[in-house]
Amino acid sequence: MARKTCLSCAAALATLILVLGGVQRAAAQASAATKDTSDGGLPTLMLRAPSTYGGWIAAARHSAFRTRTGAVGYRDFYLASARFGWQVGGDDASPVRVTYFIDVIPAAVSTGMPEYQWDSRCQPTTFCPGATPIPHNVYGFGLAPIGWSLGVGNGRARLTIEAAGGGLWFDRRVPDPLAARFNFTASAGPTLELRLRSVESLRLGYLWHHTSNGGTGHVNPGLNSGILTAGLLWRALR
Repeated sequence: MARKTCLSCAAALATLILVLGGVQRAAAQASAATKDTSDGGLPTLMLRAPSTYGGWIAAARHSAFRTRTGAVGYRDFYLASARFGWQVGGDDASPVRVTYFIDVIPAAVSTGMPEYQWDSRCQPTTFCPGATPIPHNVYGFGLAPIGWSLGVGNGRARLTIEAAGGGLWFDRRVPDPLAARFNFTASAGPTLELRLRSVESLRLGYLWHHTSNGGTGHVNPGLNSGILTAGLLWRALR
């Protein structure tokens, strides 16, 4: 099952790369045609095309978590994401760069999410450590609209520190039957960018990733995973 899930994430990343390649060319053409239309010195809202585009996948294996019953569970966690970034500080030649980004997450998978075999003694609304867990794979999608990265270095290898926040919507409540389908997310960690070509970079990183419903469910057992990430990043032609 884990191998099938990994193949699904890899296929999602391949699709993202193909789509983003076309988006990159179209956005470059649109950016070249953009003009300042301010009238009489009054400012107008200018929508800038992203300066960077990317696709990445992430995985965590055997991450421990606790549910309302107090029992320890283990899950695998997988993500596939498309990234759109806007450079707000520095340029490609600068030793320090600041980028705002948005991650669109079309696929997320969390294995081992428990349902329980309840009986007359153990009910869904009671604390019952003896409840028998029935693990399920849970699928979702989401968006991280708030992301910032700080890049250091101007050679072929650059280090970036990034942090992002958003949400995931799952097809069932996670990680507990009394939790919630919608969960908030937060992630942070370092990534190494290796320039392959003038406009293309390979990204390898590690993120601490947190998922919880923020108290919107009857219970709120959070999920924490250390995820390894890999992807490609393109800089838009100007």
